[in-house]
Amino acid sequence: MKTDLECLPCFFGQITRTLNHAGVNGDRGRGIARRAGEIVAGASLDEVPARTSTLIHRLLRAESGGDPYREVKTTYNRIALDLLPELTQLASGMPDRLEGGVRAAIAGNVIDFGIYDHIDLQRSIQESFHLELSRGSFDAFRQAVESAGSILYLCDNAGEIAFDRVLLRTLQEMKKSVIVAVKGAPVINDATLDDAAEAGMTEYAELMDNGSDGIGTLLESCSERFLHAYRSADLIISKGQANYETLEQTGDPRLFFLFKVKCPVVARALGRENGDIVLKQGA
Repeated sequence: MKTDLECLPCFFGQITRTLNHAGVNGDRGRGIARRAGEIVAGASLDEVPARTSTLIHRLLRAESGGDPYREVKTTYNRIALDLLPELTQLASGMPDRLEGGVRAAIAGNVIDFGIYDHIDLQRSIQESFHLELSRGSFDAFRQAVESAGSILYLCDNAGEIAFDRVLLRTLQEMKKSVIVAVKGAPVINDATLDDAAEAGMTEYAELMDNGSDGIGTLLESCSERFLHAYRSADLIISKGQANYETLEQTGDPRLFFLFKVKCPVVARALGRENGDIVLKQGA
C-alpha cells in the first residue's frame, strides 16, 4: 500500500508523541520537530508509510538519545503478563484452540504507540474474541500450520508479545518448530530481544532479531541471518499493521498477516472497518 494524504497528520502525531516520551520540549524539541517535519515534507506518496516513519524515528532517536519508549514497553509487558491468565482462559474456552490462539495474538495488537496515545486493552480482548474472523482465511491458515515444517513468527510490539505466547504455546503443542523474530534495535514500542525475554518468549520458541530498526519488515535492511530464516520458512506469521504495509506487496503465499485495523487508510485498502480483526494470507 502507498502513503495517503491522511498519513501526514499521523506522521506529525508520531513526532510529538515520541518527543513527549523522550521528555524533549522547548527550543530543542521545536528544532527536532522541524527537522523531522522536513522528512515528512519530502516523503514520497509512492512509498509505504512505514518507510517514512522509519526515517522519522531514526532522526528522533539520534536527536533525543536512547530509547524514548523504554518505560512504556516495560509497563505494557507487565500489564499484558498480568492479563495473560485471563486471556489464556478465553482462548482455551474456544472449541478450536488454534483459533483461540489467533484471536489472543490479535488482541494484543492494539498496544501500538505509533498510532495511539491511550490503550484500552480490556476492550481489545473482548472485541478480538467476538468480532468476525474470516473463515476461509482461518481454514487456509490451519492447513498451512499443519503442513509447515518450520515457522517464522514476526513479532510487533512489546506487551503484545506476551499475548503472542498463547498462540505460540498452541503451536508448541502441535509440535511445530518456531523461530520468533523481533527488531534489531529500538523503534517506537516495537519488541526487541530484551523485551521478548522479559515477556517470557524463550519458553516457546527460538528467538532472533532481524538486524534492522525499520518499522515493519524492510527486507533490504535486515541481517543475512534473518533473511536466511525468512527464505527457508514454510510459513511466516506476520503480526501487526506495519508488517502488513511492508510485506503485502510481495504476494508471498507463505505469509499470513494477523492484526487489528487501526487507521482509515488500511481499512479502505482492505475494504474493512477501523477496529476490525484481520487474518489474511499474503497471496
